[in-house]
Amino acid sequence: MLLKSSYRAEWGFPGGSVRAGETPAAAALREMEEEIGLASHPLLPAGSAAGMWDGRRDRVHFFELRLDCLPELRLDNREIVAAHLASPEQLPGFAVTGAVAAYLGRDVRG
Repeated sequence: MLLKSSYRAEWGFPGGSVRAGETPAAAALREMEEEIGLASHPLLPAGSAAGMWDGRRDRVHFFELRLDCLPELRLDNREIVAAHLASPEQLPGFAVTGAVAAYLGRDVRG
């Protein structure tokens, strides 16, 4: 699932900063609830990547969510303005953030 934020041209994943004392998995669950209204869904660790994104060095942790059907999403329409469930075949047609590109193994430096 890709999300469109109000402040970025590229599509990204749900996510955000890990708070002090919070695990990456707990942060992922919190961000998923805050950004798209999904709570209490099991997340599977899917690796991490370090890179220079948005002008700073960062490490991102990836998690996958497996669902039998797409639940109703609740976008805040302030920070997150759109969501799109994209198949792997559709992904090359999307401009994505550096972190999403790292997850996909794609070079987006141009």
